Formats: sequence, structure tokens, C-alpha cells
Amino acid sequence: MSAPTPALRARLPYRPALDGLRAVAIIGVLVFHLDERFLQGGWLGVDLFFVLSGFLITNLLVAEQDRWGRISVVRFWGARMRRLLPSLITVLLAVSVAAWIWTLPGRRTAVAWDIVSSLFYVSNWRFMLGDEQYFDQLSLPSPVRHTWSLSIEEQFYLVFPLLLLLVSAVVRARRRQSIVFAALAAASALAMANGYANGTEITSLYYSTVTRAFELLIGVCAALVLGRTAFRERRSSVLTDVMAWGALALIVAAMVVTDSSAAAVYRGGLVLVCLAALVAILAAASGTAGTFNRAIGSPVPRWIGLISYPLYLWHWPVIVYLNSGTTGLDGLALDVVRVGVSVVLAWLTYRFIEAPIRGRRPFFASARRVSRAITIMAAPLVLTSAFVVAHSQPPQSELAGYGPHSDLPPLELTPEPYTAEARRSTMLLGNSIPFSIYKNVATHEFRQLSMSQTTHLGCDPFTLQKVVDGEANEPTRSCLDWRKEWPALVEAEKPDVLLFFVPQTFVSDLVHDDEVATFGTPQHDELIRTALDEVNRKADGAGTLALSTLACHDIPAFDKTEMQQLNDIERVERVNSVVTSWASENQVPVVDSFAAFCSEGYNPVLGGDPLYEDGLHFTVKSAPLVWAWMMPQVLRFADEARGASS
Repeated sequence: MSAPTPALRARLPYRPALDGLRAVAIIGVLVFHLDERFLQGGWLGVDLFFVLSGFLITNLLVAEQDRWGRISVVRFWGARMRRLLPSLITVLLAVSVAAWIWTLPGRRTAVAWDIVSSLFYVSNWRFMLGDEQYFDQLSLPSPVRHTWSLSIEEQFYLVFPLLLLLVSAVVRARRRQSIVFAALAAASALAMANGYANGTEITSLYYSTVTRAFELLIGVCAALVLGRTAFRERRSSVLTDVMAWGALALIVAAMVVTDSSAAAVYRGGLVLVCLAALVAILAAASGTAGTFNRAIGSPVPRWIGLISYPLYLWHWPVIVYLNSGTTGLDGLALDVVRVGVSVVLAWLTYRFIEAPIRGRRPFFASARRVSRAITIMAAPLVLTSAFVVAHSQPPQSELAGYGPHSDLPPLELTPEPYTAEARRSTMLLGNSIPFSIYKNVATHEFRQLSMSQTTHLGCDPFTLQKVVDGEANEPTRSCLDWRKEWPALVEAEKPDVLLFFVPQTFVSDLVHDDEVATFGTPQHDELIRTALDEVNRKADGAGTLALSTLACHDIPAFDKTEMQQLNDIERVERVNSVVTSWASENQVPVVDSFAAFCSEGYNPVLGGDPLYEDGLHFTVKSAPLVWAWMMPQVLRFADEARGASS
């Protein structure tokens, strides 16, 4: 007998309500990404997808093994690739074009690698180990950040069939096999809870395959326990309806109230959500003619569910690139356009790429063979396009860093010669801006001055918090740890000068002890002074504290108030006025970066090259020039602190 085709090897009854549940999941994710204030727990739609995937894939594999006595892992992997890759490659090619047009110079290499990692389904590990969360705060998120969940699913598809074969070789009974996978699910959930209890960054818990595996495995266990009976049609049952509606209500309620940073989420909360999702999935799979399946499987949610995969792929890049800066729209009008474009692109992808390949409405013969050829040819094209993004400048001059400021002559920084009495040391303190100097300068050897740093991306060395969109911006766990650690580092190293770069936090409204101080008020000025007092007090291990004033910046603000405030030069001047006044009163020396970089307004060019890679951070070329200008001043501060003079 010839080997059965993949379609004959595993086919499950079609249940419209399962597509309806996919609609619930994608709507939650879409609303959350449009504006999380509308549905702060909408991201739980991904968890619903995970449980459903584990349930369906296990049913497919078990059905194949029961019917043919074996599982063709290679065929399974091929079927998954045909199902997922064509649509993904289509979106990645479109993202590459958009990234070439709109991505800032300093983000192009990172975005290119994001695209490559998405193609190979490892983006969750890249985002977990990288700084994606920080750049999201700067309104510069990766256009393929959402592919982290696809990466976890594909990693599951790669490993699970092999694991199922291994377990099946040792344990024959399906229900006993489910115990093995239940133990693995429990281990995964405990890893998440234990990681949270031990201070693991939430980003790591969120993106890690290890700590999210239990969601897929919950679906696996249900499929192994129920087997074919999960899809056996039954009479309508009031109890089934009540349980299904209750489970769906619990999921929707969780989407409404769940904060992604809440401790309960990582201490069993996600397990409860996934179990509720499983109840709804089992009701949908049963095919009963109750109110739940009729409503959830009705034409509208069913249609949304059918396009849910391409809609998931398209919606996030559309949100990233269709913003107030590129469309001139904001608020509800912008959201309507984003949703409309996402749905149209998703339907086109489903109709002309996904459906023909899956054998639905084919408009060419041998769809699978054609899809394989297209995928083989298109995958290298994605790699090539990513390379082009990484090694090119955006065609829009304002994104390249010149734009509307090109009428200003390039900045020229002329260092004042100074020879120190002895070799001195300095430590840079602050956020990613001083780090952008350090990483591009630390490899240089300076005869008179050694450099070290204690910095943290997106974090300030004081306990004050800024207000973003009306709410206090809570620091990450690693930020809180760094705030405790940096004074000890200063005490251990005892630098002659601790150079603190005044942070952008000060241009926002501030909150202290639940009291919000509006920018420009005496209360706000006093909170800035309080923060500087805290830094000065904790910096007593250094010879002297010195400040670098806040420079003006011009980064893409889009529709984010925080970014608009950061670009507001009048706010920057107000902050510097308070900072320099405090410095004078406390005999703290100042490096006036604002006067050097912003004397005629924002100027992005230093000596013919961009000053900033993204409107905020110094480049590999500008950082050494900036430090060469700062260094004589720092040497003078060091000599004065140690009681010497030139």
C-alpha cells in the first residue's frame, strides 16, 4: 500500500465554533495592541491560541498514529511549513519594504535581525535576550515583535512529535501518556512561578518557551485523555452550554481586568485562564447544537477565525507603520484605518495564499507543489531584504537624521586643552544615553583618564517615577535591583568623577508618594531637586558628582505624548534651569551638553555625520567626538575634587 497523503493521514471534523474561538483570541490581541487601555489583558488571546494549538495538533498526531500505527514526523513538519510559512514570508517581505522606508538608521540592523529571527522561528529568544521592551517605550517597537508566539508554537511543533513518539514507545495507554505531559506542564508552570518569586524579569517569563510550554501542554493532555471522543457529536446539553459560556466569560473578564505585571498572572493565573480556554475549546469541538456553538460558530466570528492567522501576522506591522506621523490621523480615526487595512490584507492573504495552499478554493493546480517552490524561492528573498534594510539608509531624509534641520551648519565641538595632575578615573551614571558613549568609547585608550560605567536601559538611579498616559511608570525588576546596586559599585571603584547624565524623565509629570506633580509647577521643580539630592547622597564614594545637562532631541513621537514632551525644547530648557540652579547651590560641576548641542535648536549633524543614531543615542562616530569634548572638563573636575590645579 502506498503511503497515505497527509490529508488522509490526519483529518479532524470541522467545527465552526473553533474558528469562533480563534476570533475571540485575535480580537483580544488586536484591541490590546491598538490601545491597551481599552483591553489591558487582551494579550491573553495568545494563551487561547496556545491551548487550541496543543489540543488540535495532538489530536492530529494521535489520529494518524492510531490509524496507521506510526507518525511521519517529516510529513508533519512539512505540512506545518506549508501551512505557516507562505503567509509569514509574505508578511516579512512587506515588513522589509516598510522597514527600508521608515526605520531609523540606528534601528535598522536590529530590525533586520528581528526579521531573520522571525523567519527561523527564534524571535521569542531574541526579544527575551534583547532590549525590545525598552525600544517599545520609545515608540520604536520591532515590527515583528508579535512573532514571538509563532516561534514558540513552531518550536513546539518541532519537538512535540518526537517527544510523543518517545513517550509512546515507553507508555502505550493514552491516559498514562497524558500523565507524563501533565507533569511537564506542571514543571513549566512552576518554572514561571518560581522565576517570578526569584525576581526573574517579567519579559523573560513572558517570552520563554520553557515558561509558556504548559499552555500548549494543557491542550495536549486533554487530547490524550479524550482521544476521538473530543470530536464526537453529542446532543445539546444545558450543562455544556453553561460551562462553555462561563469559561468564555472568565476569559473575557480576564482580558478586561488582567494587568500583565500582576503577580497573580505568573503564580497560577495563566493556568486558570488556560483551563477556562480548554473548557470552551472542548465545547466547541464537541459539535453540540447548543447556544454556545451556534453563537460562536455563526458566520461573522467564523469568518474572523478563518482569517485569524494572517490577521495576526498583519495587524502588528500595520499598527507600527500606520501611525500619526505617516497618516496624519490619530485617535479613533487612526484605529479604524489600522483595523481596516489589517483585515483587508489578512483576507487577501487568506484568499490568494493560504486557502489555495490548504486546498480551499484552489485557482491553480498542484497547490502544494507550487507553494513549496514559492517558499523555497521566497525565503532567501527575505534574508536578502533583511540584509538590504541593515545596510541602507532610509529614503526619507528626515528619518536619516537631516531633514528639516539641514539648513543648520554641522555642529563643531572644540575641546579645551587640559592636562591633569595625575591619571584620573570617571564613571558614567544614568540610562542608555551615557551607555551609548561608553560602548563606543570604552575600547579607546586615554592616557589621562580611565572610564567605567554603571547604567541601565530605561532606568533612573533615583526612586522618583514619571507619569505616562496618566499613570505612574512602574520600574522593572532589574531596574529596582540596579538602583540598589549602583551606590555599592561607586563605593567599590571610587572614581574621581561620577558623571551623571540628566535623564529625560524630568520632562514628564512626576509622582512621589502617590502625589502627581505637573511639569512646570514648583512642586515638579522640587521633585527634580529631591531626585538630585538622592543621587548626590548615594554618590559619596566618588571624588565628586558632576552633571551633564539634558540635550534636546527629536525622535519620532507619532501619537505618544511622552515622546512629544521629550522633543519639547522648552521643557528641556526648564529642566536644565532647575538642574543648574541645584548644581550651583550644591557646588556640583556641570558639563553643559545643551549649550554645546542645542545653541541654535536641535541639530542632528556633528562634523558631517549624524550626531544620533535614532534621535537620542550617540553613534559609533559621534560618541568619540563628544567624549573628546567632555573629557578635558571631567579631568578638571577630577583635579578640583582631589585638590589639584593645572
